[in-house]
Amino acid sequence: MAKSCKVLFISAPIGAGHIKAAQSVAEAMCRQYNHVETKLVNVFDFFNIFVGKNILTIYFKVLGLFPKMYGMAYGWGNESSLALVGRQIISRYLAKRMEQYILGYNPDIIVCTHATPAGIISSLLKDKKIAIPVVGVVTDFVVHRLWVYPEIQHYVIANEKMGKFLLDHGINGNGIKVMGIPVDEKFSRVSDKEKVMQNLQFCSEIKTILIMGGGAGLLPMDKIVQCCENIGIPLQMIVVAGKNKKMYQKVMNLQPKLRNKVQVLGYVDYVNELMAIADLIISKPGGITCAETLCAGIPMLIYRPIPGQEEANTNYLIEQQVALRADSLFDIQLIIEKLFIEQPDELIRLRQNSLKMGRPQAAVTIADYIYSQAEMRR
Repeated sequence: MAKSCKVLFISAPIGAGHIKAAQSVAEAMCRQYNHVETKLVNVFDFFNIFVGKNILTIYFKVLGLFPKMYGMAYGWGNESSLALVGRQIISRYLAKRMEQYILGYNPDIIVCTHATPAGIISSLLKDKKIAIPVVGVVTDFVVHRLWVYPEIQHYVIANEKMGKFLLDHGINGNGIKVMGIPVDEKFSRVSDKEKVMQNLQFCSEIKTILIMGGGAGLLPMDKIVQCCENIGIPLQMIVVAGKNKKMYQKVMNLQPKLRNKVQVLGYVDYVNELMAIADLIISKPGGITCAETLCAGIPMLIYRPIPGQEEANTNYLIEQQVALRADSLFDIQLIIEKLFIEQPDELIRLRQNSLKMGRPQAAVTIADYIYSQAEMRR
């Protein structure tokens, strides 16, 4: 029997997307290759428990209360030489905690889907503590400088523009692969739209809007639903509140007062089916959500992106003519009226552009690439 090819995925729970990307690629590898063994670890497991919990708490509070501060920190990290020194100190400290685990597991290849573990692993490579090939899978449509480490031999990215950034910052072009952002294999299946409509008690003749705020449900979805009440045509809406129980209850409380039909859901694992019946999605521009939306071919309306990677993702998607941006609730109303009533051809154009950009097989392509690099070491 062939010896297992061991692949270690290291991610971070800062937003659900980084972990979902790792899971999608790991599952694709296991489907493709019988003798692959995958393990997914959370970089926060190597922190002091108190420190890890506080980092997440502070992160979400800053996003919710002080988004401009987060944007300033993002820009500072992308430009300041002091930020680079800081990351080296932190990475070296955390590397001591991770080294023993990696040597004990002895993977054939390591895959990082977040910049923090990429920095830690690069520190171990630089100090020659490990000699294992590493693949960085970037889960946005832009790449931040805190992702850039010469010690990492392979980068998987979403577009050529990111490749130029990496080249300009000293990364070897031979290891840069444009393969897209990995999504769950469900997005490569054809959903039974009629069945999904029946389950939601929706009508196929009425425009459907999907409203999502990421796993944490950070959008003001109740206000967006109320805003849509002012639009002069019947609508039906799906609100995915994620793990935000307060928002779930807010929208539930609104339902008796609404003229439009609204289905309110918590955290679901069948977003692909909801996207299959949607005419428009209103959402945050997290990299994975955007990649899933492109695979489904849905025009995206991005509401008030947070400065930083969200704004950078937004700018890229608008440039590619697959998304529109709203900075106020009134903007949302105007854009929906334009797409659904005044200029329906624009909605069709956005949908066609989205389908062209979508990469539903990205996880499989990335899995094949990782496997090929792991086999070279064995």
